[in-house]
Amino acid sequence: MTCSRFLQLPEKGALSVFFTAGYPRLNDTCVVLDALQQSGVDMVEVGFPFSDPVADGPTIQESNLAALQNGMTVATLMTQLKEIRGQGITMPILLMGYLNPVERYGAERFFREAAECGADALILPDMPFDGYQDRYKALFAKYRLNPVFLVTSRTEPERVRAFDAEGPAFLYVLSSDAVTGGSANITGEREAFFERLSAMGLRSRLIVGFGVSDRASFQAVTKHTSGAIVGSAFLRAISHVPRGSSDSQSDGAAMQEAVKEFVSKMR
Repeated sequence: MTCSRFLQLPEKGALSVFFTAGYPRLNDTCVVLDALQQSGVDMVEVGFPFSDPVADGPTIQESNLAALQNGMTVATLMTQLKEIRGQGITMPILLMGYLNPVERYGAERFFREAAECGADALILPDMPFDGYQDRYKALFAKYRLNPVFLVTSRTEPERVRAFDAEGPAFLYVLSSDAVTGGSANITGEREAFFERLSAMGLRSRLIVGFGVSDRASFQAVTKHTSGAIVGSAFLRAISHVPRGSSDSQSDGAAMQEAVKEFVSKMR
């Protein structure tokens, strides 16, 4: 069953922003989430950092390492999310990361606490579909969290329909077979791929990620899909925001302005 927050997303032009929890500073998670909601994004993907994010490009890799050095942990993230939900953040929040931290934390504990802190869905890029069916599907159902499955141009139509049948929050459509942070490079072949998916009559929204960095690429990939995800470009935009000397006492005004400016340029 799809979480009610996802049902409120626009049918076209949905903007999702990814950022790494605990970046640029440990307590920026809540500041960034608040700024994104105020700026009008439709949903947010919060990355829980991992030391070996193999599918990610250099920008997200660097943000993962910085967050870990800042002291970010899964337990800290869960505490931060509980706090921000209590402050009136109502947009869909997805947790995104790799299976290794989930298993080290304890899968049952991770799913339970994710639900308790107000997360709506999980994106686990290295979760095999067979592994989902055998081990994790029951946990998604038990804690009423929606899965998200990744689709590439090489994914067979039968497998796409199998993903769709699971009632995911959306299907994460990769605009590139490379790592994150590159160019969307919407060639005729890539556009034809989006058109094929759109013509399948799927129940799930198609949200495009990898390489979306500005208004032009956002508009290009959403021509035949429901929305797009921007990550590396956003992390670059907030990486050098001037802040006060005290992480805990900063009012976040500069971050609010930087996020607002970035989102306005995307749309």
